[in-house]
Amino acid sequence: MAQVGSFVPAQSAVLGVCDRIFTRVGAVDDLATGQSTFMVEMNETANILNHATATSLVLLDEIGRGTATFDGLSIAWAVAEHLATEITARTIFATHYHELNELASILPNVANYQVTVKELPDQIIFLHQVHPGGADRSYGIEAGRLAGLPASVIQRAKQVMNQIEKHSHIAVGLRRSHSETDTGTDAVEEIGGDRLKESNGRNKWKSMTPPTGQLDIFRQSSQAEGNPSEVE
Repeated sequence: MAQVGSFVPAQSAVLGVCDRIFTRVGAVDDLATGQSTFMVEMNETANILNHATATSLVLLDEIGRGTATFDGLSIAWAVAEHLATEITARTIFATHYHELNELASILPNVANYQVTVKELPDQIIFLHQVHPGGADRSYGIEAGRLAGLPASVIQRAKQVMNQIEKHSHIAVGLRRSHSETDTGTDAVEEIGGDRLKESNGRNKWKSMTPPTGQLDIFRQSSQAEGNPSEVE
């Protein structure tokens, strides 16, 4: 900020000079040229990865949110990893993929920080403070409640989320994948399949792709609550 002539809200700071500042923030499409919001995001991210250097400052917000969950999480992980290990640029990477917390335990130059909240029995209060450590959950459902989503929708979303969290082992799979890459073995193993089978004792999980497994979780959740499932 001092380099571009802005006020620095700190008592003291020691930062090297940047050659360039790259940002990937916000969501916008470019329909005139046939680019979706996600394609614009990918183009901007590609530009950063192809031109940033070790002395650049990179600010990224919500990489991988414009596509399917597994695609987006995979892209976000790979981008963050590339910035930390290949480019080594100073980077602030804001994300709701709390699975990315695992990178701090794998890479020595990655640290987690979180925006803190105060949790009450029936709501949360955003404190607008940043503290060390990674968040172990996101608050999208609570944001939906604050925006005015019907109470029945909020309650159902919580039920579905509990089912998904109960069966999801994405972070475990990512740690295993990284260790296998380091040892030169095939890292394209399940992110949830075998682990789901082990935790449930049901062989059918082994052959499921992650999306299929999650659809089955939705079915189980609906059937357990007496709601007919229409997902095929």
